[in-house]
Amino acid sequence: MSDLDTIAAISTPVGEGGIGIVRISGAEAFSIGKKVFKPRQKQGPGYPRSHHLYYGHIISSENEVIDEVLAAFMKAPRTYTREDTVEINCHSGILTLRLILKRVLEEGARLAQPGEFTRRAFLYGRIDLSQAESILKIIRARSDEAVKIGVSNLQGRLSLEIRKIRDKILTVLVRIEARLDFPEDIEEEIDWEREVKKELEEVEEMLSDLAAGAERGWALQEGLLTAIIGKPNAGKSSLLNALLKEERAIVDEVPGTTRDLLEGFITVSGYPLCLLDTAGIHSTADPVERKGISRAKNAVARARLLIVVLDGSTGWSKDDQAVAELIRPEHLAVIVINKIDLPQRISVAEIKARLPGRPLVFTSATMNRGIDELEETIGSLLDRKLGGKASESPAMVSLRHAGLVQEARELIEGTLQTLSQQPLELLSIDLKEAWLKLGEITGETVTEELLDQIFSEFCIGK
Repeated sequence: MSDLDTIAAISTPVGEGGIGIVRISGAEAFSIGKKVFKPRQKQGPGYPRSHHLYYGHIISSENEVIDEVLAAFMKAPRTYTREDTVEINCHSGILTLRLILKRVLEEGARLAQPGEFTRRAFLYGRIDLSQAESILKIIRARSDEAVKIGVSNLQGRLSLEIRKIRDKILTVLVRIEARLDFPEDIEEEIDWEREVKKELEEVEEMLSDLAAGAERGWALQEGLLTAIIGKPNAGKSSLLNALLKEERAIVDEVPGTTRDLLEGFITVSGYPLCLLDTAGIHSTADPVERKGISRAKNAVARARLLIVVLDGSTGWSKDDQAVAELIRPEHLAVIVINKIDLPQRISVAEIKARLPGRPLVFTSATMNRGIDELEETIGSLLDRKLGGKASESPAMVSLRHAGLVQEARELIEGTLQTLSQQPLELLSIDLKEAWLKLGEITGETVTEELLDQIFSEFCIGK
């Protein structure tokens, strides 16, 4: 396998549809395209013109028609990969697509590896690594905001921020190297150290801003696991149905009806939430119920967001206390007092005292009251805790990016703390390491192993 091979793959999802695309990229793309495609009308000496659609047929090696298609021949470098590219737009059916791909491979193309088209776009300098990763995030986006972040980073927003930070680190490195090589020409110690400290503080602040957007970006892209918890018969399943706007969970007055995890997906203020309706938390000798409760507790441990449902028609109980004890400080949580259509026995003051600092919402899930207020409260909580709206700053949508930014930030913070004590050589080593770490985001400092790992997540046709 070589980067010089001409590659081909089906670039549209498998299944029936209006249009399917087979893509060919590489030095032999035009040659192969002309062998398998026969235009409907006779063409002149300038055929094929770059970036023009031609109507015709894909022909088998026995000169039989495989499909009626539109073919586009695109000359490098104005292509996705910056190589000569041919795209065959055919009728979308898996058999038709496979027959066309088979025909292309017969003429000398190699089947593309996962993400190989995008990898070539990166290797030939059309996009950097963070932009390449943003393409995958756009494809996998679960919310409108996730698409916006992906498109923004594809246009270079994150790359620009990373390069600004790396340039600032490089400026400090140049100062240090100059002091090491030409100490007699450097200004007084106090002035030199003050300038370096100021520049590194600016770098640390920029890295902090990026880190602050990491969890928000991840939440908007991947979604938040959200557990609906409470004692039996508090209305958890009714609330799930109200949020999903469909009858997903069985609702019954008999406690313990929900014994397994039920899930559904909604989008609240741009955040995709995976809702888990859990078994009621309570003491029981029933082995089946105990298994359901164990699963519920496991779901709470994995969840980032909790919707804690209390029955407003009853007072605080030992089961409510057992639920409250599952809430950890790092959890984002909204407290829902449900069944407000019934006479209220619960003490709001007591709830606020037992669960301080948690937003409180009043609902009647069966009557669809308070659901809009609950969604608004969840959205406000996530905006506040995760750092505001996505449009306010570049948001990282990769745990890889977040980890590298955090590592670089720690190196810069360490350098600031020891600026006046450490030998210049050691300071230079840490700063170079931070510079290299950030280069892994854009691909300016990257290994083949990392590229293999990243592009293996792509589908074959992208």
